[in-house]
Amino acid sequence: MKYISFLLLLTLSMLLISGCESLTTEAQLLDAPWVLKYDSSRVGLRAGWFDNDHDRSDWEITEVPGNWTDDDYDGFAWYSTQIQAKNVPAGYKLAIVFDSIDDNAVVWLDGRLFGKQMGYNIKFFFDIGDKLNDGEIHNLVLRIEDTGGPGGIPGAVYLEPYIEEVDLLRNEASKVDAPAPPEWVKDAVIYEVFVRQQSQEGTFQGLIEDLDRIKSLGIDLLWLMPVHPIGEENRKGSIGSPYSVKDYYAVNPDMGTLDDFKLLVDEIHERDMHIILDFVMNHSAWDNELLDQHPDWYTQDDKGEIIPPNADWHDVADLNYDNPDLRNYMIEMLQWWITETDIDGYRFDVAELVPNDFWIDAKAACREVKPDVFFLAEGAKPELHLVGHDMTYSWNMWEGVMQLTQGNADPSEIKRSYELEEFQYPQGALRMRFSENHDKTRSATLIPNRELNLTAWAFIALMDGNPLIYSGQEIGTTGEYVPALFEKMPLNWDDGDLGISEVMTDVLQIRKEHLSSTSLFQFIIANNDHKIMAYKHGPLLVFFNFSDTDFHFKADGVETILLGDLPVDETGNFILSAQHFAIVK
Repeated sequence: MKYISFLLLLTLSMLLISGCESLTTEAQLLDAPWVLKYDSSRVGLRAGWFDNDHDRSDWEITEVPGNWTDDDYDGFAWYSTQIQAKNVPAGYKLAIVFDSIDDNAVVWLDGRLFGKQMGYNIKFFFDIGDKLNDGEIHNLVLRIEDTGGPGGIPGAVYLEPYIEEVDLLRNEASKVDAPAPPEWVKDAVIYEVFVRQQSQEGTFQGLIEDLDRIKSLGIDLLWLMPVHPIGEENRKGSIGSPYSVKDYYAVNPDMGTLDDFKLLVDEIHERDMHIILDFVMNHSAWDNELLDQHPDWYTQDDKGEIIPPNADWHDVADLNYDNPDLRNYMIEMLQWWITETDIDGYRFDVAELVPNDFWIDAKAACREVKPDVFFLAEGAKPELHLVGHDMTYSWNMWEGVMQLTQGNADPSEIKRSYELEEFQYPQGALRMRFSENHDKTRSATLIPNRELNLTAWAFIALMDGNPLIYSGQEIGTTGEYVPALFEKMPLNWDDGDLGISEVMTDVLQIRKEHLSSTSLFQFIIANNDHKIMAYKHGPLLVFFNFSDTDFHFKADGVETILLGDLPVDETGNFILSAQHFAIVK
């Protein structure tokens, strides 16, 4: 793996302002003092909040690691602290390391742009050695962009001497092989379904009538968002979120009966597809009967009152996994659904908020019922792969592609973000790749240019990992995830762009014919000047033009153009049209 070009070889050491102790080869935590200022109007860049001489006397003192104190705030916020360099350990380079930011960061040192990082929960670092003058105080400023839930710097920030890049980035999870996932899921293409929105009726029967079309797209696995009855107390919107579960052992009567659901499972299996259900283990609706029957199964404040997981999720009550009876209930419930309905596994909402030791027990118990059961974690922490989950979310690639298409990131940053996975995740870990899901604004809204949106999806779909289509994405559906998550807004299949579906079908067919989970994957081009990217995956070579101008290039050894137009100019170079992609072999 190639290291990023801006890593420098100069050796220095650093000290915190407080203490001035000699820096050893051990990491030095930057835990104080930090200050914070919210930027709801996005004026910080224009006002120069990153400048070295900017007055930060009105910024509030905050803690790092930690989230910002305003749980209701989504958007930009700025952090600042000071560092000092002194006493160089011989033979070492020096890095400033961030274990995690939420969600994206831009970093300045002494008023100069130093670097950027995209995506939640990705450990990253900058070589900082030649940027510091020995013994002088330096200002570190970050602008954090949070895209949902409490934001901030939840991971530690520290100065660490190092010799090789791998010394900084490799964690314990990456040193082992990921436990083998079910064979059937290794090459699966996933389709996310919100039953309430899938048809005008919003029923299981409505989904059954659409299965042949879904299958023809190239789908192997259907992931159904929660199908349980929705809580009414403290409900968001007029119909409420499916993630506010009123009864874990029932289906929403608006969708049909349990027998209707079993028929859906049978119909999916008859078409050689699999099905997983979205389960919410971290919290329940306020009017779930468990709250009255077992209040001790819920998290309580100092006054003994049951509380939500955070202020924004006020429609749900937080479950407390310190209680062994709750754990037993949840495990028995998971086993029941597999036994009773023959589903193939689960997608677990906010899996990172549920204790890891619970997942170990839950996976073992579910395997007793169905040995090849599949767990998909909504989360990106590498250790999830080691406690029962077969696949995690690739938020880093989603964030990178969105930023790239909007002109806020360079191809080299996307390449770098992908390469960091090698140091973070167990070897062979399955990652779910997506350009859209129910938690985010529709990609056709974020990327209104049709061809660029398709190019972004193809970039994701042909990578290693398992591609996802969120129902409606294949016809260019637009919209925000709010209010769609809380209201009935059926998809309009008669008014969609069927041409998008045709391209997606072609891409997935090529993937199935030429690629497998063992196919080698490697980025070969990340051109910042022309916004061009290319990678080799198995026998395929795929070119992506994220710019608004045509790109002329020479490529040897091209046997067949499988998809896309690549005319040749008068000099014999290929032409890749602006905002298009092409697949060759």
